[in-house]
Amino acid sequence: MRTQPAPACPLCQRESGIVYNGVADRNLFVPGKWSFRYCDACDIAWLDPQPVPEDVALAYEGRYYTRDTSLHPVSLGRNPGMRAVRGMVLSARYGYTPLRPQIPLADALGWAASLIPVVHKRATLGWLKAIPRYRANGRVLEIGCGDGMFLLPLRELGWEIHAIEPDPAAAEKAARNVGARIWPGTVETAQAPENTFDAVVSMHAIEHVYDPRIFIERAANFLRPGGFLYVVTPNFQSLARRTYGQDWHALDPPRHLNLLTPKSLESICRSTKLLRVQSVRTLARRARREWEHAHAVRQAGNFYAEFKPGLSQRVGLESFNLLEKAGSPFLKWGEEIELIAYRV
Repeated sequence: MRTQPAPACPLCQRESGIVYNGVADRNLFVPGKWSFRYCDACDIAWLDPQPVPEDVALAYEGRYYTRDTSLHPVSLGRNPGMRAVRGMVLSARYGYTPLRPQIPLADALGWAASLIPVVHKRATLGWLKAIPRYRANGRVLEIGCGDGMFLLPLRELGWEIHAIEPDPAAAEKAARNVGARIWPGTVETAQAPENTFDAVVSMHAIEHVYDPRIFIERAANFLRPGGFLYVVTPNFQSLARRTYGQDWHALDPPRHLNLLTPKSLESICRSTKLLRVQSVRTLARRARREWEHAHAVRQAGNFYAEFKPGLSQRVGLESFNLLEKAGSPFLKWGEEIELIAYRV
């Protein structure tokens, strides 16, 4: 794999210092040692050196997760009661009125039911705020769809599904399994039409691009006015990164070319002048997984080694999980950043 130096911040172009040096790939074991630089002015970290664009696909060869998952059928409910509860919640919280059951006070009941976290999660098929509000004949575009896992529930909810995917193997699987219209290539090169989509969603894709500002600009331009943008990406200021340093799983060289914080992601969105940011928060749902990854790599040299924690380690795991979840709403140190914005 050929590489190119990247000493300058991708946002302000100023050269910044190295925070992690000599990091190896302990996911797919791509040869080489990698460094990460950090710009405190822009609050962004990035990989240096970086794969040249012509060779970046080599970083994903083997058992990369977008090729290695098994899609399971998705339905809105196996029995009338489950479908009714899901319909009430989705109607009350997200405007899916065609799914509202014909019972008195359906929306009031749905709103009340949605206050129970497990009900809310199941009603949204596990995606919570990632579910865009209902649009009749709505069109959704996922940037970096992988095998199409997220598109399945949106298809069941009545959306016309489209995607951009640079990995030919993952794109072929998604097209076969979920029936999406998929444009090959990256967000910069794909020929998806602009000003066309009612929603654009991106799950763990922006960290794989050379310039996150271009990524957000393109995503905004794909939207119609009023369109919904949803982005999730690793959080460089997460508790796990602060605790485990270069053993943080989400560094993931040489695939993750940049790593953002809530501040930098929101700043990029606002700088486009195309988006109205509604919310930026961090999610702690991956806290346990990040703790386990860090301990596995320290014990066995790779993130996916079998790791059986003893009693003291289990206590440490649960303490870490509770601490991250408790602090995430206030300190924004959850493992993922979630941003919701709308096209102006």
